[in-house]
Amino acid sequence: MAFAAVVARTSPSGMEYLVHNKGRTEWAANADRADRFQTFRDATREALRLPSTMRAYALPAEG
Repeated sequence: MAFAAVVARTSPSGMEYLVHNKGRTEWAANADRADRFQTFRDATREALRLPSTMRAYALPAEG
C-alpha cells in the first residue's frame, strides 16, 4: 500500500512538510523528505497533535 498523506503548514517562505515529530518537530521545504502516513486519518491526527500555533494540516501525498 502506498503512503497516502503528509502533514504540511504554510510559512512566509512557502509550504513546509513535517519530517518527524519525535521529541522535536522538524520541517522541510521539500515534500520528498516528509513523513508519509498510510491514511489521511493518521496524518490528520498527527497534525492535530501539534501546537495550534503551528497550524498544520493533512494533505494528500504527491507521487
